[in-house]
Amino acid sequence: MYCPSCGSEERQLSQFCRACGTDLRIVRNTLERPDEVTASAISAREQISRAFADRIRELKSGKDLEHFAEDVLPQLEKFFEAPEERRLRRIRAGVITATISLGYTIIALVMASAHPKLTPFVTPGLIGFLLGLGFVVNGLLFTVPGKRLPGS
Repeated sequence: MYCPSCGSEERQLSQFCRACGTDLRIVRNTLERPDEVTASAISAREQISRAFADRIRELKSGKDLEHFAEDVLPQLEKFFEAPEERRLRRIRAGVITATISLGYTIIALVMASAHPKLTPFVTPGLIGFLLGLGFVVNGLLFTVPGKRLPGS
């Protein structure tokens, strides 16, 4: 275990940090008994694991297992992703959407300059571009980053 105050490693079960004197009993008790949120998450993961194991046992062939994996695993990965991964995924989706829409808008503008009847086709590109920017702003400002431990 490491002291939360000074970061020195405590290899023995002592009550106080040998380097700075911090009371380590509180830290040790917290590590031994997780809080309600952590306990709830552990319980939920165990239930999900059992449900998936039961579902896999019901499958008849390798093809069924392949389809199950293709359908369910991406959703499961999103469920268990860390907040920082979710944040980066949203930013990435916004950048991709905005870039593709901007390209479409430029092509539509070039075509509309030659044929004015095509001007309404610029609007979907602008809407897509604004949506992409909205996804980026959502990822940057409104997606909650993961909690960081002191000193990290």
